[in-house]
Amino acid sequence: MKNKILILVGSLVLAACVGPQPSAPTSTIQLVQSTSNIDELLAYNVQLRKMTPAELGRELQRINTYPAGPATNVRRAMALSLTRDAIDLAKAEAQLWNVMADRSVEAEKLKPLVQLLVGHYSDLRRVADSAEKSSVQLKEAQRKVDQLNDKLEALKNIERTLPAGGK
Repeated sequence: MKNKILILVGSLVLAACVGPQPSAPTSTIQLVQSTSNIDELLAYNVQLRKMTPAELGRELQRINTYPAGPATNVRRAMALSLTRDAIDLAKAEAQLWNVMADRSVEAEKLKPLVQLLVGHYSDLRRVADSAEKSSVQLKEAQRKVDQLNDKLEALKNIERTLPAGGK
């Protein structure tokens, strides 16, 4: 019986020592749900593709009045890429690399789209360079053909002026 009383008293003493547990420190984590404007930018690209060159020029002027930011850089790059000018395509790539270097939350959300566009614009530049080389080679080949035709005509004229006495 003594043992039972000692156990009961010991349990009461231990229970008194424990007391109420302090609550674990909690911090409130608030998830900010900001929508990515990738869908908006893709829709914008579809609109750009439907524009005439004159409309595209006006749109570029309008974009240049927008406040600076990653989304604006992507818009500008999309518009520049459609002008069919190698210099503008290089500018478009530079705009996209600016977004890639940006560490803001907005830029981070746009990076998958930007990486896709960088690859696409890089391919476009390679194709344009290849087409230009082919065009230069074609012009050179046409020039040589024209020279050979001129020589052939000159030889035919010489042959016509020769006396026919050798027959």
